[in-house]
Amino acid sequence: MREPYFYLGAAGIGAVIAGALSALLTPWVRALAFRCGAAHAPRARDVHREPIPRWGGLAVFAAFVLTMALMALAVQFGFGRNIAGSSWKAGAGIALAGLVLGAVGAYDDRHDLSAAKQLVVQVFCAVLVLPFGVVIRFITNPFGPGLLDLDWMAYPLTVLWLVAVANALNWIDGIDGLAAGVAAIAAFTMALMAVWTRQPALALMAASLGGSLLGFLRSNCNPAVIFLGGGAPVIGFLLGSISAVGAFKAPVAAAVAVPFLMLALPILDTAVVILKRWRAGRPIHQADKSHLHHRFLERGYTQRQTVLILYGISFCLCALAFGAFLLSSARG
Repeated sequence: MREPYFYLGAAGIGAVIAGALSALLTPWVRALAFRCGAAHAPRARDVHREPIPRWGGLAVFAAFVLTMALMALAVQFGFGRNIAGSSWKAGAGIALAGLVLGAVGAYDDRHDLSAAKQLVVQVFCAVLVLPFGVVIRFITNPFGPGLLDLDWMAYPLTVLWLVAVANALNWIDGIDGLAAGVAAIAAFTMALMAVWTRQPALALMAASLGGSLLGFLRSNCNPAVIFLGGGAPVIGFLLGSISAVGAFKAPVAAAVAVPFLMLALPILDTAVVILKRWRAGRPIHQADKSHLHHRFLERGYTQRQTVLILYGISFCLCALAFGAFLLSSARG
């Protein structure tokens, strides 16, 4: 079987397994969250009116890690397709950092950690993955052909990227199914890019994440019975990490616009909200109802309508990113 078709099939199987695992784990995690007190009363900015458990990210992360490990072992040892040692290393680093971030997020869902403490943990996890090879080393040269080697700047820029994406996804997790759906669209786009550039580990990683999110959406779509909660930054962190070591590092697809476009919806929404809060003299971490989804709701759209509109925007941005990816590949 030709390599791209094999890895596309493996990624598809991984997505199905991850979706099934996530769908099975979510009800169990939901019951556990109720027992452990991780279901808070609605806050002023929330759109729901009943306590909803917030440990859904744990089910997504567990399904992602289990599937990623299972599929990587099957491809490497079952089918004899080599997965580079650097990919195993990167996957281990991402899983380890995700575990730390997820544990802290689960604690926050019960005890409400301050924004400063959460930021410290996010920066720590971003630094933690650097020795594992999760580093954005090159970007497209905006002043001419070729690539720019970031040299020592690669490390602070990678940390900034990972923290930014983690928070961006967390901040759009304000209505049922929005963050998980947007993340799933981006994850599957990354999987296709990784298959195209023959990076099996990254294809399996992205597809496993996408499948886990789809399985979770069964319980997270409106009316949601469980939220990502403190797991939302974990999902953003995973997306940022995969993009940092993914298909975009190939010389033919190194345009920084590609990963940015895929995640443009949460990133731009977060940037606009931060600017509004800054101009109003409010702390940028102080939650309010100024996000894009809140404005749709204020205009009379239902939660489902709002989510579908934003899914459509995200899909178009990811399609644009994939088109830019294919164009750069052809030129390369």
